[in-house]
Amino acid sequence: MSLNSQLKSFKKSFKANADIAVKRAGQAGPSKESLANNSGNGTISNNTKASFESTHEPKKRKKTTVYSQPANTGTGHHAMSQLYTVIQFLKDSDNPQSVVSIASRTKVDIAKNPTLWEKLENNDKIDYDPINKTFAYKPTYQIRSKEDLLSLLIQKKNEGGMDYKDLKDSYSKLSSAVEELASEGQILVVRNKDGNPRVLFHNDAQYNTAIDPGKKKKKKKKVVLMKNRQVNIYINIDFKKMWSEIHIPDETDLPKALENGKH
Repeated sequence: MSLNSQLKSFKKSFKANADIAVKRAGQAGPSKESLANNSGNGTISNNTKASFESTHEPKKRKKTTVYSQPANTGTGHHAMSQLYTVIQFLKDSDNPQSVVSIASRTKVDIAKNPTLWEKLENNDKIDYDPINKTFAYKPTYQIRSKEDLLSLLIQKKNEGGMDYKDLKDSYSKLSSAVEELASEGQILVVRNKDGNPRVLFHNDAQYNTAIDPGKKKKKKKKVVLMKNRQVNIYINIDFKKMWSEIHIPDETDLPKALENGKH
């Protein structure tokens, strides 16, 4: 075969292979028109959608487990609250109290609570009577009446006054006892700015005497020493005269006069 013939035969076979390749390429995917139609309709073929979902399947969100906060049973706090309630009741009572009485007044049945019973028995401020099975508050000072309070102040007179706050837990009716003794002149009371008792003193009668009665009987003069307390005393006439002759500077000159030591 001549060279010319071979060249023509090669061109024919090349052209035939090219046509087949073009046809296969046309069958490989959807045409532009079909894609446009599909996009206009807003639909995707089932195969394509399934393929997309299989490759882009969203991860499932983990469910958040909500754990509720455990209820605060408050067992320990409640036990201490019960203990405080019982002690406060015994503190306000001037006599020993039975288990029944405690349960009736405080709604706390210590007979059914061994732990609470033990705490009361071992408390330094509680006195337990195993024979009668009664509990009583043990104050710092044993005061059961205003007479007991007066006796205590007489006993402590050389030690100075007694703080009212140190006696408060000794007697539930301490306030009324103080006012009664003060009105009778048995005790002297130092009060705070609110008028409440702060310090108590025994009022010794031997010190409520005349300052200077003199030879002649003098006119009695009432002097209020403290609230609800009046004492009749004699005041020397010369002393009264000296007192009335004291010159008090004017209010504006008083600071200067005090600085100069004239008054």
